[in-house]
Amino acid sequence: MSVLENALKKLRLPQEIETYIEVKKTLDYFKGESSVATKPKFTHKIDWKIISDLKPGSTVVIKTKKGNITLDLLDDEAPSTVSNFLELIKDKYYNGKNFHRVVPNFVAQGGCTRGDGYGGPNYAIRSELPYLHYDNEGYVGMASAGNNTESAQFFITHSPTPHLDGKFTIFAKVVDGMDVAHKIEIGDVIEEMTLVEPKG
Repeated sequence: MSVLENALKKLRLPQEIETYIEVKKTLDYFKGESSVATKPKFTHKIDWKIISDLKPGSTVVIKTKKGNITLDLLDDEAPSTVSNFLELIKDKYYNGKNFHRVVPNFVAQGGCTRGDGYGGPNYAIRSELPYLHYDNEGYVGMASAGNNTESAQFFITHSPTPHLDGKFTIFAKVVDGMDVAHKIEIGDVIEEMTLVEPKG
C-alpha cells in the first residue's frame, strides 16, 4: 500500500485527476474504506471577451491527414467551454496532439498532453450542462472525470449516445467532415486546429 500512497502523493491535480481517482479507489479498496469522489474545483477564469468578439457563423476546423472536420460552436449554450476551447486553439495547444481513444460507433477522443487520456492543462473548467442531447452523430463534448474536471480533452460522437446526456458538456457540432471523423483511428494527429471567421 505504501507504493500506492506514494504514487498518490506525486500526482498533480487537476492535470492527472483521472489517474488520481483510480489510484485512490484502489487504495481505499485495500484499506477497506468507502471511496469518496474526488472533485477538484474549477480553477480557470472565463475570458468573456473571446465570446463577445466571436463573430456569428464562425467555425473551427480540425485538420488531419485524413481530411478536415468543421465544427459549429455552441457558444450560447456553453460559453465558458467555447471560450476555453478557443483560447487553447489560439495558443496552438491542439496542434500535434493525437486522438488517443477511438471506440467505433461511439466516439473519437483527443487533446491529451500525454497522448494516453491521462493528461491535460494544469487547470479545470466549469461543467455546462444545458438542455442538450447527444441524440445524433457529430456532437462534440468535453471529456471529464466528473463535474468541473474538464480542461482540454474533447470527443466527437459517432452515433446517438443518450447515456452521456447531462453528464458531459456539449459545446459544438460537426457540420462538415463527419465522414472524416468516422475514419479517425487511435494515433491520428490533429495537424492544426483553427478558428475560421465568416468573410465580409
